[in-house]
Amino acid sequence: MGKKRGAQAPSGKGGGKAQQQQKSGGFLAGPRKFARDVRGELRRVSWPNREQLRQSTAVVLIIVLTLAAYVAVWDFLFGRLARLIFT
Repeated sequence: MGKKRGAQAPSGKGGGKAQQQQKSGGFLAGPRKFARDVRGELRRVSWPNREQLRQSTAVVLIIVLTLAAYVAVWDFLFGRLARLIFT
């Protein structure tokens, strides 16, 4: 009783603090925090060197070409089979 509809209680320890920070930073506080978090995460990424990138690219290209050839062969065979059956 006495609670207004739509009123929210603080959801946790940092909920009120985050709301207050967002209020104090204006409408750009959210995007700034997001950009800061993204920058922090990108610092943790271990980027491949040129040789690793070259090897990974070669593996991906070989797999893609192999799968494309596999699908092309099956497509050709089923096309021929369909032509034999329906013509």
